[in-house]
Amino acid sequence: MSEKNQSAPRHLLCSCGNSMNIDAKAISDALGYDTPLAVHHSLCTEQQDIVTEHLAQNSQPVTIACTQYQALFSALAEEQNSAEPVTVNIREQAGWTTDKASASAKMAALIAHADAEPPEVKLLSLTSHGRCLIYGGGAAGLELGQKLSGALGVTVMLNPDDADILPDAYGFAVAQGVIAKASGSFTNFTLTINQFAEMLPHSRDEALFAPSADNVDTECDLIIDLSGGTPLFTGWQKRDGYFRADSNDVLKLQQIEADAAEMIGGFEKPLYVNFDDALCAHTRNGLTGCTRCLDVCPAGAITSLGDSVTIDSGICGGCGMCGAVCPSGAAQTDFPAISDQLAQIDLLARTYQAAGTKSSRAPWLLLHDTSYGDELIAMVSRFGDGLPANLIPYKMHSVGRTGHDMLVGAVAAGFERIIVLVNPNRPDDMGCITEQFALASALLEGAGIKSEDRFQMLDDADPQRISDQINTQPKLAKYTSARIVPLGAPRAITRLAMRALAAANNAKEDVISLPDGAPYGRVDIDTDNCTICLSCVGACPAGALQDNPDAPQLLFREDACLQCGICTVTCPEKVIKLVPQFNLADTAMATELIIEDEPFHCNGCGKAFGTTKSIEAVIKRLSGHSMFQQSGKLDMLKLCEDCRVDAIFSHDDKMADVGERKKPRTTDDYLN
Repeated sequence: MSEKNQSAPRHLLCSCGNSMNIDAKAISDALGYDTPLAVHHSLCTEQQDIVTEHLAQNSQPVTIACTQYQALFSALAEEQNSAEPVTVNIREQAGWTTDKASASAKMAALIAHADAEPPEVKLLSLTSHGRCLIYGGGAAGLELGQKLSGALGVTVMLNPDDADILPDAYGFAVAQGVIAKASGSFTNFTLTINQFAEMLPHSRDEALFAPSADNVDTECDLIIDLSGGTPLFTGWQKRDGYFRADSNDVLKLQQIEADAAEMIGGFEKPLYVNFDDALCAHTRNGLTGCTRCLDVCPAGAITSLGDSVTIDSGICGGCGMCGAVCPSGAAQTDFPAISDQLAQIDLLARTYQAAGTKSSRAPWLLLHDTSYGDELIAMVSRFGDGLPANLIPYKMHSVGRTGHDMLVGAVAAGFERIIVLVNPNRPDDMGCITEQFALASALLEGAGIKSEDRFQMLDDADPQRISDQINTQPKLAKYTSARIVPLGAPRAITRLAMRALAAANNAKEDVISLPDGAPYGRVDIDTDNCTICLSCVGACPAGALQDNPDAPQLLFREDACLQCGICTVTCPEKVIKLVPQFNLADTAMATELIIEDEPFHCNGCGKAFGTTKSIEAVIKRLSGHSMFQQSGKLDMLKLCEDCRVDAIFSHDDKMADVGERKKPRTTDDYLN
């Protein structure tokens, strides 16, 4: 990251009124400067001219170590016709701490991360016509409708029980009804309403309603639910365009009013998930296999389509859980992709190590989301002990994407401990993360790394208790990191990181036992009873089970096995069992022979048409059937399809002969 040709440094450091200690030399060395950067103390006020000077002298965006006055710095850049500056928070996230160790290495890491080019984001275009339904709330609903009617096309639909209100010359539609069914998301809600009736315009001293009707279908762009009943949607907090509040909560209603009034016109929403149905292992031939994404999605954005699933991008709130648990990579989070996230995490680790000294502690990683995490870190730094000097925050759209791939990749990058901040008001994230902790711990143990206390989830609502937990962590067993280039799908990244860590830490065994339900493993096949019918090959969605077109063989490639279980329910002999494990050896990526048999040759023409085991199994099963008791009938099973047809029609018993056709009845038959 050389800055030798810059006429002015591109990075501006500020101690924020000398409220934190900054080692300019360590930071400058890590950022590639030949001479240390200057440390300023008030870039937002009396030293604004320094900001203006650097903006004017740099063709690239200037990075300023202050986020509190981002709007001011943007305005200065606009005045100078300069590029929009980059801001980074080294105050709450690093400098404001009681840790006596230097936080400058962490500051350098945060600055380098802010400098990095952000990954491209794919967007979904939405258009809202401002069709707003306020559901329930009585007088409060009508009052909110009055306030929003100037900006939106409002309909207030009261519950039949609270429709006893005084009529007025409302400037919006008023009705009563009960929502029986709701689906969709912002700009595309679909509702089915029972007991629907519009208030008549000639209502004078009491509200009069038209005759009610059931199963009335309608659409709207946004819903404000003041009914006080059961939420209309699972995981409603993540449903864009759906607001919910108690009709007596004045502050919440004011917030909803402000937010809803702006929800008209064109919008762009990130496409959080990139889904490839060709990789999905949900079902095959009507048999259910993997349901991981369906089980964890808190927003109800994922539904089954038979052999695959579908993800409604309009509903999806980007929690990331589907990407964390998907075994095949069919559902890959794309905001950003896991490869981009691990590249950013690796950059944090590399810069921290470059700016640190021999006495610097190994880095820890703090995963947090955009809203709750930022607020909590600010509280901890202002009123608590702040973050430890080696705990580097990494902001995610949602910590629900904390999968074993990210955890193992972060350990490989050099982060010896990973702490995840979870919003205690969103418990849906916790179960998924706990399972991923268990899987990552098992993987690391197999790679020769002690996993105890290496992963921790904090979900306390009290900033002081969070601060205490962060600053009183137990010591960890040492290990050797192993940097990788995180490219490809999650499975490929996990395998790359695991092989590097196992080699660096002298793992004793290639095969690592994993918890039940893990997405890695092999199949254990009872070869004595397997008939090589190959039904499992046709059902396997990942191609882990294969056949040989030139010989009766069953082949298996362990690296491709998703442990979806479709083969176990498909197998007619019930001879297949799943074995969750992770195989570090190269053989896991190669195709191995599980079982083979001699071809069975037709007794008529000599053509090979099956395996010896499968034909013998069929003969054994049908030997007691009534249709095969006559002499020579079982021999037909030893014939190929062509010879069997010839034998049926040439057999003395005429197996296919249905006899003389009966004469059709006529009217005369019934009359006579």
